[in-house]
Amino acid sequence: MSTLVPFPARIVRPEWAEHVVSPMHDALSREERAEILADRPYAWLHVSRTPDDAPEGQEVDPAALDEANVAALRRLLDADLFEGFSEPALYVYRLRSAEHEQTGIVGEVPPQAFVDGRILGHEGVQPERVDALGLHLARLGARSTLVALMFRADDDVRKIVHATTEADPLRRFRSGDLEQTVWRIDDPSAAETIRERLDNHPLYITDGHHRAMASVELWERAGRPKRAGVPVVLFPDEELRMLGFHRRVVGPLPLGVDELLQRLRERLTVEEVAAQPGERGVFGLYAGGRWYRLTPGDGEATAGVESLDVSRLHRLVMEPIFGFGEAGDPDLEFVSDAVPVEELMSRVDEDGGAAFTLVPPTFDQFVEVADRHEQMPAKATYFDPKPQSGLFLRIEEDEELIGSERSGSPGSGSLG
Repeated sequence: MSTLVPFPARIVRPEWAEHVVSPMHDALSREERAEILADRPYAWLHVSRTPDDAPEGQEVDPAALDEANVAALRRLLDADLFEGFSEPALYVYRLRSAEHEQTGIVGEVPPQAFVDGRILGHEGVQPERVDALGLHLARLGARSTLVALMFRADDDVRKIVHATTEADPLRRFRSGDLEQTVWRIDDPSAAETIRERLDNHPLYITDGHHRAMASVELWERAGRPKRAGVPVVLFPDEELRMLGFHRRVVGPLPLGVDELLQRLRERLTVEEVAAQPGERGVFGLYAGGRWYRLTPGDGEATAGVESLDVSRLHRLVMEPIFGFGEAGDPDLEFVSDAVPVEELMSRVDEDGGAAFTLVPPTFDQFVEVADRHEQMPAKATYFDPKPQSGLFLRIEEDEELIGSERSGSPGSGSLG
């Protein structure tokens, strides 16, 4: 079975794209989600709400919340906000910001591919999140948030994608500071070449480990149906932007800055510097209004997850000095490199804490960890920009509607 499969998509109509398409739920803070939910009644976030979106202190009935999410999806479909493309196809999807551009291929992959090792992950999952997502997807009967995958760049695939993007797009719109563009691959031979080339590559999850696992569990419980698929977008490694996650110890510190530096010198070489260090293999420290470069000694692991800077920082600093466990701590904040360093410094200055900064792993390290079937620590990588939700829509009943739509019978817009 081929890893990448064309699928019958519904795509948001051009005039509604800015109203519907939303950042992924878990890419936003609670406050950012609340603002979108209040300002945009047709935003996809109304379909993907979780108990965390309820007002502070309000108890949430998960079943009632899922019913509300289903009602929100029905509202979008009844308003005819999506255009149906019943003929299965692959699509090209470009994300462009002021700083970066990346172009991927949208289709489906069989759940079996996550089981047999054709698609590899690099993060662990939280069983309770997988269960909640599985219940949400089962009740909703629809998916719009794509699992993001990476493949090693391929010349044949690159040429087909470039030729496709020379044509007029199906969709082009802006969502915040992100321009999104979609093309359909209409040439069956081109689509087949892409599928054949990608069958020769291992694929790696960059975003969506929990969605992938929830999809696999639903597939298992349904008896492994042959036509099941997981909507994905595949980006070549040469176009992805991987950022690091810094660690901010919430202040005030349990020990003074001088004592912290003394304890760090017992484990690392500590040098005061003028600005944030940016080298791989060292850590930055911002505390007490000053920057420091922290350099581990020789003898550190050189392969797999233990060789990553984020693993060494945890092993040398976070656990022995602050007592933080692998799963994090209320006094530990993860801050992506997408946040300006001035903002990170301001947070430290405000509460008297400390920030430990890191550069991201290399793509070779990322692949090595996945190939070894190891798991990176929590918040080790951040891929930016991320695909957004509410652009592509896959409804389970669409498989049953394909025949009637091809014969000219209208399909139902409702989930019932």
